[in-house]
Amino acid sequence: MPPSQRNDNPATPLVSLIMVTYNSAALLPACLEALAATRYPAYELLIVDNASNDGTTVLVTEHAPQAQLVANRENLGFGCACNQGAQAAQGALLVFLNPDVLVTPNWLTLLVEHIAAHPEAGIICPTTLYPGETPPPVHTLVGETAAVPGCALMIRRDAWQQLGGFDERYFLYWEDTDLCWRAWLAGWRVLEDFTALVYHERGGSAGGRRWDAEATKNSLHTYLKTMRWRRVLPFSASLALKTAAKIIRFRQPALLGAWAWNAHHLGETLAMRREIQRTRRIAPAALEQRIAAHTARNRHARRNRH
Repeated sequence: MPPSQRNDNPATPLVSLIMVTYNSAALLPACLEALAATRYPAYELLIVDNASNDGTTVLVTEHAPQAQLVANRENLGFGCACNQGAQAAQGALLVFLNPDVLVTPNWLTLLVEHIAAHPEAGIICPTTLYPGETPPPVHTLVGETAAVPGCALMIRRDAWQQLGGFDERYFLYWEDTDLCWRAWLAGWRVLEDFTALVYHERGGSAGGRRWDAEATKNSLHTYLKTMRWRRVLPFSASLALKTAAKIIRFRQPALLGAWAWNAHHLGETLAMRREIQRTRRIAPAALEQRIAAHTARNRHARRNRH
């Protein structure tokens, strides 16, 4: 069903699908083909391209002429590009969708229905399956989770505005976790929808030493902003040991830059921490309990896959 930018039915609010691309030409046709089969009647598509040089923008105009295209002259990073898309979006619900994700026909209908049934939920995500995985048995429609993957994430516009969107200090990695943790602390629930399915091809920038420094920088920044000091200190110590091991074993001196960045921006980070703590609606310990449960569930799922 073709997307619509006009919608007067409160049961089917306008949803803004925001996709950030960077050299995504090999992935985009399959993603857009799957998206075209979406049965939800009221959505708009916004694509923010981070200065691709592989013909991605040409493919957008050919395969998705109805999409609103924002073409950046330089790669601004994932978080910043998502914020650009959200600023241009008109929907009451925002969905951030990666170009290496293949959606199923009912995914959006189910997400809209289930977030509407839980007004206290600010963020919801579909169940994400990776190559070779099959859908797990469904025992309940939705469940709480500490964080959801940014490859397919729905958020209410009012929650997005309250949280200030993605932290643009994250070029890539951890921006989704940071957003979810801040949402919990602000009083919103974060849910996973076990009936809405998408398939993630992991075709973007996942893995590799190239992004180790970015992940190290962002994970430390996230903990400094949101966690109690009793959690920050052991996490920092563990991360420091891992960093030292990688520098020695794999000769990755660039990892030192992650620590230097956090040291340089420590005052700014602590100011953000104070604001988050000043406005929080739940105790940090409650968030930490959800993170522990989330981690245990992921470990159990990994064991079952192997």
